[in-house]
Amino acid sequence: MNCSSCNSQIQPGLRWCSICHANTVNSEFGKLASPGRRLGAYVIDSVLPLFLLIFGIAGIAIGKGASLYTTGAMILWIGYAVWSLVLFFKGTTPGKRLLHMYVIREDGKPAGFFVMLIREAIGKYLSGLVLSLGYFSIVWDKDNQGWHDKLLNTYVVRK
Repeated sequence: MNCSSCNSQIQPGLRWCSICHANTVNSEFGKLASPGRRLGAYVIDSVLPLFLLIFGIAGIAIGKGASLYTTGAMILWIGYAVWSLVLFFKGTTPGKRLLHMYVIREDGKPAGFFVMLIREAIGKYLSGLVLSLGYFSIVWDKDNQGWHDKLLNTYVVRK
C-alpha cells in the first residue's frame, strides 16, 4: 500500500504515513502536527492567559486610578476564557488555532467540547504528572501522541 499524499510505501496497520504524516485512511483528515508546532501552541496557550493575569495584577499593584486598567485586563482575560471555550466546540485551542492545528478523533471528526475539556483539564494534568513524560512522549510516539491524546484517542493535525 502507498501513501495517497507522497506515494511512499506504508506498512500495514499504520494510520499515519511515516514520511509525510498524512492519514493513510483519508488524506482529508490533515497531517499530524509536528512536536515543535505543538510546543508553540502550548506556549501560546500558557503564556497568553498568564500575561493577561499579570497585566491585571499590575493594575491592582499600581493602586489608585488603576481601576480602569485592571478592569480592562480582567475583561480581556474573561474574553480569552470565553474564546477558548468556543474554540473547544471546534476541536482546537487559541494556540492551536493561531498555528492552524485541530484535535480530531480517530474517525477524523473534530474532538468537540467535552472531549477537549477532558483532554485539556484532566488529560494534560496526567501528562505532566510524572516528570512531564506524557508531553515528552509526543516526540518519540509514532503518531505524535501525548498521554492526553492516547487517553481520548485524539490526534493533533494541521490543515
